[in-house]
Amino acid sequence: MEDRKPLLEVKNLTKVFRRRGEELTAVNHISFQLYPNEILGIVGESGSGKSTAARLAVRLLDGTEGEIFFDGQDITHVKGRELRRIYRRMQMVFQSPATSFDPRRTLGGSIRESLKNAGLPRGERPARVRELLEMCGLPGEYEKRYPHEVSGGQCQRAAIARALAVSPKLLVCDEATSALDVTVQKQVTGLLAELRERYGMSYLFICHDLALVRDFCDRVLVMEKGRIVEEGPAKQVLLSPRHEYTKKLVESIL
Repeated sequence: MEDRKPLLEVKNLTKVFRRRGEELTAVNHISFQLYPNEILGIVGESGSGKSTAARLAVRLLDGTEGEIFFDGQDITHVKGRELRRIYRRMQMVFQSPATSFDPRRTLGGSIRESLKNAGLPRGERPARVRELLEMCGLPGEYEKRYPHEVSGGQCQRAAIARALAVSPKLLVCDEATSALDVTVQKQVTGLLAELRERYGMSYLFICHDLALVRDFCDRVLVMEKGRIVEEGPAKQVLLSPRHEYTKKLVESIL
C-alpha cells in the first residue's frame, strides 16, 4: 500500500463539539489513509467517534483541527462550488435509506436529480436511471416507485444507484447494512464488491458488525473514545487483536 498514493488521507483530525459551555472531543487527533480500490472498515462501540470521523473525512462536518486530502487535493477548508465539485467524486450511503429520499418523489426522480446535478443532458437521464437501477439489481420499472413502496434492501439498492449517478471514486457507507437482515446484508455487500471489481471504487465502511467487517473489508481501524487504538488487515486485527479494547470488543460481539 505504501507504494501507492492514497485516495483519501486524514492527518491529525480532531472534532470538538461545544454545547452549553462544555466541550466534547468526539474525534481526537486521528490519522489514516484509504487507497484506491480498497475497502477500509471503521469499528467501535456506539459513541466511539466512527461516524463522526467519516463525516469529517468527507467534509459533511468541519473539523476543529487537522488536514484532509482527497485524490491529492487539500480539501480541509474548501467551500461552495469547489466542495460541490468534490462531492461528485465522493458519495455517502446511510443506515436508513428511506429517510434519505424525498418521500414525495419517486426513486427514479431522486436519481434523475443526481444526474441533473452531475450535468447529464436531460434526454439521456431516463435511460441512465434504468441502467443504474438494473446495475444495482432492481428492475428498471422501480423508477416509478416511492420509497415507502419498496423493502429496506430495495431502498438501499436504490440509494446506492443514486450515489453511483455521479460516478464517484469513493463511497462512504455509514452503517449502510445495519438495518437489513442477514440475507439482504449479504446481497448488498455482494453488490458493493461487484461494483468495486467493475469500477475500481474505494469504500469507507463504518459498521458495528465485526464479522461482516472481517469478511468484507481489506483493512480496519478500531476506534475508542475518539481515538484509533488499533489498525491493520481486517482478518488479522479481528481474529488476533492486540489492543485490550479490541480484544474486549471482539469478545463481546464475535
